[in-house]
Amino acid sequence: MPENKSIGKSFIIVSLSIFSSRIFGLLRDVVIASTFGAGILTDIFFVAFRVPNMLRRIFAEGAFSSVFTPAFARKLKGSEEDARLFAGKFFSVLLVSLIITVLFGEIFAPLIIKIIAPGFKGDAKVLAVSLTREMFPYILLVSLVAFFGGILNGYEHFFAPAFSTVLFNISLIVCAVSLKSVISVHALALGVVLGGVLQLLLQVVFLKKVAFVPKPIFEIDDEVKKALRNIIPGLFGFGVRQLSMLADTVIASFLYAGAISYLYYANRFVQLPLGIFAIGISQVLLPRLAKNFDSEKGFKENLVMGLILCSMIIIPSMYGLIFFGKPLIDVVFHHGEFTWKDLNGTYYVLCGYGVGLLFYSFEKIVVNAFYSLDDYKYPVKVGAITLVFNVVANIIFCFVFGLGAAGLAFGTSLTSLLNVVFLVRELEKRVSFKSAWIKDTFRYFLLSVPVIPVAFLGSIAYFHVSMTVLKVAVIVLTVVFAALFYFATLYTAKDRILLKLIGRRV
Repeated sequence: MPENKSIGKSFIIVSLSIFSSRIFGLLRDVVIASTFGAGILTDIFFVAFRVPNMLRRIFAEGAFSSVFTPAFARKLKGSEEDARLFAGKFFSVLLVSLIITVLFGEIFAPLIIKIIAPGFKGDAKVLAVSLTREMFPYILLVSLVAFFGGILNGYEHFFAPAFSTVLFNISLIVCAVSLKSVISVHALALGVVLGGVLQLLLQVVFLKKVAFVPKPIFEIDDEVKKALRNIIPGLFGFGVRQLSMLADTVIASFLYAGAISYLYYANRFVQLPLGIFAIGISQVLLPRLAKNFDSEKGFKENLVMGLILCSMIIIPSMYGLIFFGKPLIDVVFHHGEFTWKDLNGTYYVLCGYGVGLLFYSFEKIVVNAFYSLDDYKYPVKVGAITLVFNVVANIIFCFVFGLGAAGLAFGTSLTSLLNVVFLVRELEKRVSFKSAWIKDTFRYFLLSVPVIPVAFLGSIAYFHVSMTVLKVAVIVLTVVFAALFYFATLYTAKDRILLKLIGRRV
């Protein structure tokens, strides 16, 4: 039977693993930016990678895993043998679906590129089609990684699923550095596929140690049929979210060269706190909420704790990204072919994404709460409504107000806010979920204010020094002082979460 780890311990394991992954992800992007810059080649690669990456989120991190993980956790709570049979039957459906998807992508790659990047013409379009075909097998590999990771999460083993992306990033780095002069941007496509293979092997190693390696059982019983029925609205739900991101790419393809790359590079900084904290919390909470779905008290306690922890950590991170984002982009990406124009363009997009960081984080947690309640339909309805809002808002901010790529990011942030409002209001009705945690959220907005002047002054200091070692020192000192001021403020205000974490009585 699975271990019963505390939320805190599990969260630390996941967060440290994701942190390692994000650091290597930034290093990967530094290599890509310094090697290829932020021009037409990177635009083409990011567009080509967008489709397999989007389907990865739908299949791997989206509908399949979000349906499978809670269902497997509930099965595991009752009988380990039943859970293993359920995993084998589910595996067969997933495997067949993925093979069909990969074949579809290989055949219809030209049509896919025509739809998602209609602004690409001539050689750019040909290269985008070629890269898309090269990277489509990654969907099969990474979806199996997520499936195996869901089994490990059911056993409350979180390290391998969270850490595996480190191997993916290392693969991209090695291929970009060693093969760029030989096969140009195709080196990145090769790195993607090899990275997927390494991720899959890591999951298999840990499955052999702590659980089991499932084998496909080509039989569909009532439990699997129920899961498949839940997958359909789940696919639409995650599909709506990915369509929103795809809409950004379509619009950006009509903008200036580099716009798509600005969106990608800025999103890397957003993904750092989002991945480490919000995704980490939601990943730990999903099996726990599923196991406590029949206990209203346990369900609410876990959910509220997740939302409050999220506010406590994400809000100061949001302030930091907005007021200290430019130095971070400069030190990470401003090398080689990455110009001052690219730096400013990426920073403006980062500000647009930054204002929505908390809303993206809440979305991860609240949507998983609905999935744990076996409701996959309501998030789809909300997502469909907000998708329309997102497209309209993006067009207005991008073209009417002339904000360009930054307008796309800001429109996405507003859409996430609207999505969270709809989801939380409905969840309050379902589980008598009181909104007292919202007061804590506003409280953390105020308690995080000391981060702003520290970040602002740090940004000024950064651009007044020229030596790289001094720039790095300014970044380190700014982050340290911002953290110290913030936690000193929490301690002075006798914040109950902080006092609990450090072992003091509230």
